[in-house]
Amino acid sequence: MKREKVTMKDIADKLGLSLATVSYVMNHSEKEKISHDTRIKVLETAKSMGYVPNQTAKSLASRRSNLVGIIVNLNNQASSNLKYQYLDLAAELEQELYLSGYDSILSVAYDLENIEMKYKHSLEAVFMIDINEKSLRKVTGKYYVPVIFLECDFDEGLFYKILPDYKTAINQAKVLLQEESPYLVMENVTNKTLKEAITDCFAKEDIYIHHKDAELKDFLYAKKNRKGIIIGDLLGSKVERYVDNSEITVISSNQDTDILMADTRRIIISNSQKAKAAVEVLKKLITLEYDANGHTRILLQPEVYGNSIR
Repeated sequence: MKREKVTMKDIADKLGLSLATVSYVMNHSEKEKISHDTRIKVLETAKSMGYVPNQTAKSLASRRSNLVGIIVNLNNQASSNLKYQYLDLAAELEQELYLSGYDSILSVAYDLENIEMKYKHSLEAVFMIDINEKSLRKVTGKYYVPVIFLECDFDEGLFYKILPDYKTAINQAKVLLQEESPYLVMENVTNKTLKEAITDCFAKEDIYIHHKDAELKDFLYAKKNRKGIIIGDLLGSKVERYVDNSEITVISSNQDTDILMADTRRIIISNSQKAKAAVEVLKKLITLEYDANGHTRILLQPEVYGNSIR
């Protein structure tokens, strides 16, 4: 027997809400100030019931400002390397949005202390780069439009997360190095879940979270004659100053880079790749053409190329 199509009225009846409230939520409308908890309940119920938007809803969703916000969130200990990596990702997002017919506005926040300034514009959607789980509600409680997260991870299943599959990349790096127990050098990212997913692949004493170059030098000296995995191009270039580059593999965010030595092994999951994936998700969310039962955690895989993997 063919299953009947779920409607907004079905969702409204199940939750004891008005049809108008459900419609406002499903169409990301700001006409009514609906509480964060109500919006979450509507979205969760719509997903669990297998709701598929109709053409009228898609038409309503298409009449928007065409302006997308990009927020780069940095913690107060963020290094210049991490700032470069995230701002390069923001630049790739801006380029991809432009090619897709969207305008964009970029803001940088430190631990989201000044996030209120981000609400002065009528945005169609928001990209958020790196955020801690504790700040998730602060962000999603303010925006009534799709929010897509990059370079971070959390258990919340309603929101899309675009991030590298670091576990696969680390395993591939171990193969390139022919080393089962390498050391790790990485930046101090804000997102705790992502940081733990990376560091869980290494022994605690073999992990260096970058703060100061002097401390990095001491760490690498203590690990001499060992092989290592470095996350980030600029950080990789710093490590190259102190060790033989044949003993490291860099997980890189650039397709082509002159930052590293030409023969340094790289595993590439580029910022361009992340931006393309994020904008494709954005288009589906704005036009309400996404799979209501699909996964919202998108892991990007490296590609193999020559002596590197990308």
